[in-house]
Amino acid sequence: MKICILSTSTTAHTLGGTEIQAEALAAEASRLGHSVLVLTSASPAGLEREMKDGYEVRYLSGTHHSMTRHWVEPWYRESAAAIARLRAEKKIDVVWAENFSGLSYAGLPPKDRAPLISIANGLAIRGELSSHYKALSGPADLAYFLTFYAAQLLFYYIPWFRAMARDSDLIAAVSRETAEAFESELPDSRGKTEVMYNPVDCSHFHPDPELRRRARKELGIAPESVVILMAGVMHRQKGMHIGLTAFAELAAQNPGALLLMAGDGPERPGLENIATRAGLSGRVRFLGLLPNSGMPYFYNAADIYLNPTTRAEGFGIVNAEAMACALPCIISRTGGTASTIDDAESGYFSEPGDAASIAGPLLRLAGDSALRADFGRTGRAKAVKIFDKKVVVGRYIEASERLLTARSARQGTTAADKSVEDGF
Repeated sequence: MKICILSTSTTAHTLGGTEIQAEALAAEASRLGHSVLVLTSASPAGLEREMKDGYEVRYLSGTHHSMTRHWVEPWYRESAAAIARLRAEKKIDVVWAENFSGLSYAGLPPKDRAPLISIANGLAIRGELSSHYKALSGPADLAYFLTFYAAQLLFYYIPWFRAMARDSDLIAAVSRETAEAFESELPDSRGKTEVMYNPVDCSHFHPDPELRRRARKELGIAPESVVILMAGVMHRQKGMHIGLTAFAELAAQNPGALLLMAGDGPERPGLENIATRAGLSGRVRFLGLLPNSGMPYFYNAADIYLNPTTRAEGFGIVNAEAMACALPCIISRTGGTASTIDDAESGYFSEPGDAASIAGPLLRLAGDSALRADFGRTGRAKAVKIFDKKVVVGRYIEASERLLTARSARQGTTAADKSVEDGF
């Protein structure tokens, strides 16, 4: 099968869940023997194309990954034209598009384009609204939300969501909650929405005792220390300030406890100030922005993974990565995070924005190594069973073959009907 993956950005542009997902899908589909081409926005390094992990990446000149209002139209124009050319050259059988990236192509009559699977990473319209609202951190943010963002929602996001639901051949929802949100808010998505989780390479993200020993030695972590890990972009909606507050309670009762914070972003200076004021400077380590490929080193160094997000997540791939590394998790139950751990079996859910609902489970897990091991094994088993890239990409391939078969059947029926009309 010849697969085109559309994504306005890759890890060459920025590091986020969507970018990691697009590249994981491409690499695994290529490994399975399919021809995979990733179309994305202009390369920051000025490249036109490159080979990566068995698939080709083509960068579209005249576009930009920021997708601000100025850059939306160039992306839709250039991406649709590129796919049309490749389709005419018989180099594409099916298109997998991240979020809204395939909307202009989806708008073509179905007979003139390849089947399109749009990947929904968020929680539809209300989820989009909730996510942005929870990111507000002051009067300036609120003014932006009530004016510019409200206009964007009305004139861009709502029409885009409706177009995605109407024109896509299939919507791949990254969690049960994402699927439910689409089918509830967008009637056109009903009957063509399937849950396809974010893929995780469980052979790369896995528990590794030797890596754990090495990482803790290199990081200067005592064998008996309980290590908590938080990872992600340091925006306010990620709730890391809430996680820090909960960790302070643990640190007061557990002198050996240590918090590792991976990532960077606008909230980092404020988080550093919180740690300093709480007297935790020596107990909290800011690791900075790290490549996703290097994260198993830190997952294995840790004992507990903490994700205190307040955002209405579509899924949260870091949660699945931590589970794959056999880490017990404490995760805010908001949106698609409910599709990750099983409460009191592989971790604990906390209430978004509530440090107390984190501190209790944190103290419980920190004080019980056997419970941590049991939860870790359960989480790892679930990750391998339903989040592993082999399982997830298999579902994409199966869905693509089903769409292509249905397309062929329709075309065959049309051709037969035409023959009857012409008197044959």
